[in-house]
Amino acid sequence: MVAKRLLISAVLASAALAGCTAVQQVVPSPPSSQPSTSEESTATSTAPSITREVPPEQRRMLGSMSAQELCGLVRPDEIAALAFEVEPGRAREVGIEPPVRGCGFPDRNGGSEVLIGAQAPGFADLGTEEVELGTVRGTQVLRADGCTVYAPVAGATLQIVVIADQADTDQCGIASDLAQYVLPAVVA
Repeated sequence: MVAKRLLISAVLASAALAGCTAVQQVVPSPPSSQPSTSEESTATSTAPSITREVPPEQRRMLGSMSAQELCGLVRPDEIAALAFEVEPGRAREVGIEPPVRGCGFPDRNGGSEVLIGAQAPGFADLGTEEVELGTVRGTQVLRADGCTVYAPVAGATLQIVVIADQADTDQCGIASDLAQYVLPAVVA
């Protein structure tokens, strides 16, 4: 089971780098609330530079969202505030049994990409290190080509990947910030 999880994770990251999957241009819909600035931090986790609150009745089930809908979880300007300037999201599905739905936001300057994915429930333990994502505990794994953060949510696992030519802890910080920003939009 662990090998299958690692294979799916590797396929998702590889597909984002290789671009060998079908890609569809998607204009992301605006999030249901406006971002606000926040300078709060705690000893065990960091808060992203922008945060948002989404009323519970407007939160969506991650597991039932299509790849195109995943692109609407965050806008390119919001990613730019947390990471780097990106192109509009491109929906994709990769892997088999079950396919992983995702949305890739390529860096405007090339070399990097942000990928938001919806994994099956229980995949939040794929990371090698625990990480606090606000009120949710997730995991992260740093590889040579990027950092992936996994967060358990109702009926699914949120996966945020920050891909870079030579990844370091900066990519993990960005992935954690993005996960914290996306989590309020989905049912936890």
